[in-house]
Formats: sequence, structure tokens, C-alpha cells
Amino acid sequence: MAISKAQINWTGVSFFPTGLSSVPITRVTAGMFSAGGKLLKFKGDTDLYPTIISCPDQEPNASFTTADVGTMFGFAPGTGGALAAQLNDAKAVTGGAVLFAMANAVFENASATGQHAQFATVTGTWQAYSSDGVTNPLSFTRV
Repeated sequence: MAISKAQINWTGVSFFPTGLSSVPITRVTAGMFSAGGKLLKFKGDTDLYPTIISCPDQEPNASFTTADVGTMFGFAPGTGGALAAQLNDAKAVTGGAVLFAMANAVFENASATGQHAQFATVTGTWQAYSSDGVTNPLSFTRV
């Protein structure tokens, strides 16, 4: 069967703090990886529209929301490591899932929220840096 070219549900979400064992992040309700591109536009003279658009800044980042507040709050802001997660093929076809890997991921923050008689959630955020200034710390592959 051909891949569906649609993804659904996160699996295998884990943070790998440097020098420590991997920490699985379960009960994920939302996840996001961003290339972090920021565009710079130029207009001059009598230009009504931009005549140059450049992408001089890219700051990859990620966030995951889970019901497991304790695990996310167990990560100290500033903790470095790697982050990995898989977004599954909607029809579970081999080769249709997308596996994300973020090297040099730095845990930024955990923000929890909860309402009376409702499940609480927490969103953890990560930023990433390049080890040499040119290698993208965010990669993906189909699996």
C-alpha cells in the first residue's frame, strides 16, 4: 500500500539530556517542530512591494504538550541534549511516518495549566543551536 502522505499522532517522543538516560514523554496531545526561519524584507526608493526577501536567521525549536506534568517539570531550563519524535503515517504504512531529530536541543520552559475537574496539561519548549554555525540541528526522515 502506498503511503498516505498524511500524518497522525506522535509516538516515541523522548528527550535525551546530555550524560543522562533518555526520558520518554508520553500522553502527548500536541507536538511541534519548527524550522524557525525568519524573513527579512527590503523596500527602497518608490517600491510598494518588497524587492528582496532573505532568510538570514533560522532558529529551530520544538514544543510538546502532555498530560504528564511531573515528567516535563523534571527538566531544568537550560538542560541540553537531543529531542526525537515520530509523527505516524495516518494509515500506518511503512515509509510514511516522519521521524524528527533535534541535536543540541536546550530545554527552555515548562508551562502547566489545569482546570477544576479537567485533566491538566503541560507544554515543554526547546530551542536548538548549531555546533558550527552552518549545520542545521533539526533533521527529519521518512520511516
